[in-house]
Amino acid sequence: MKVMLDTGATQSFITKTALTKTKHLPLNNNQQHYLMADGYTTFKVVGLVKIFIDINQIKTNIVVGVVDSLCTDCILGMNFINKYKVNINNKNKQIEIYTSNNKTTISMDDKIKDIITPCHLLNNTCIYPYQENTIKITLRLATGELLFSPAHQLIHKENLIIPHSFISIVNHIAWITVYNPTSRIRYLKSNTIIGTASFISSTKLYCYHFRFTAQHINTLLTHIEDQQQLKELLNVLKKHHSLFDTSKTTIAQTSMSHLICTGDNPPTTSKPYPQTIEKQNATYDTIQQMLKNKQIRASHSQYSAPVLLIKKRDGSYRFIVDYRKLNHITVQDNYPLPNLEQTIQIVGGCQHYTKLDLRSGYFQIPIREDDKHKTAFITVHGLYEFNVLAQGLKK
Repeated sequence: MKVMLDTGATQSFITKTALTKTKHLPLNNNQQHYLMADGYTTFKVVGLVKIFIDINQIKTNIVVGVVDSLCTDCILGMNFINKYKVNINNKNKQIEIYTSNNKTTISMDDKIKDIITPCHLLNNTCIYPYQENTIKITLRLATGELLFSPAHQLIHKENLIIPHSFISIVNHIAWITVYNPTSRIRYLKSNTIIGTASFISSTKLYCYHFRFTAQHINTLLTHIEDQQQLKELLNVLKKHHSLFDTSKTTIAQTSMSHLICTGDNPPTTSKPYPQTIEKQNATYDTIQQMLKNKQIRASHSQYSAPVLLIKKRDGSYRFIVDYRKLNHITVQDNYPLPNLEQTIQIVGGCQHYTKLDLRSGYFQIPIREDDKHKTAFITVHGLYEFNVLAQGLKK
């Protein structure tokens, strides 16, 4: 049985499964709710029970709360630490436990990274060909920062691209991205195991990111049959592998930013469009994700544009800001667009063509600091403004 000493927990807890492996008194079925360290996440205790633990021939006992799941089998909190005057010697990696007439020392195992928990899909999901979806997953852990690793079957049998990524868990919920590079629709049922989450060191985290990037590059080159060409191109792409890491969002580090020239016109304002509760929740989720990616920030602007949610074929929503009023006062740049027929004539006769597609291309372009307040959009959840180029802006 794996036991964790937690100085941040006031009480001790054990899972139902681990309880069956211990000596204990009858369970007192007294349901309670405890508050976690984040200050608002709660978890349910189904009852209290006294358990007996033998540690190096020393007999101890403690009253623990019984829960459905934990990040380990048993957590011994401050009630156990104070009762047995536990001394945690982190320098020597030792733990000393005292009773009234005895003392024992055990080695500390700080390999928390070995703890792995499965991740299940929360809702039925449909992923159309060449489409990327952001999906909700649910975990036994209520909160934390963990490394997500995709399930082998989804990668190698369903041919989906799911990045290894660092996920933030809030109320047992986290978000991951799934890309369908095939020409077939992929259906995923709710409660499907999407992957696992684990605590892990930053060094291994980098290795996982690189492994996913290499896999992504190999997928991009499957159409090349000439082995010599494949080898040469693979060397070039791997040399710049960080450019192909789609597991995280990026903002281009460029000296040029998007400008919004409005002249002497006064700020444009609008009230938020009315939304159903479902759309309000979807708007909130999208805002939280964009805040996390630093694509938007809270605003105190005099400008405000309303938000529209357009339902996509898979049931999710497309987040759109109605910038028609702002566009009406924006001075437009006049720049000749390439003529399609002339372009075809220019590239005609060539044998090899290369296409580069930026992931979330708009969101990679920064907006000039002095113009960010003009992109402010209003919702029932507050006023926010873009740090990056938003779709729908005129230029």
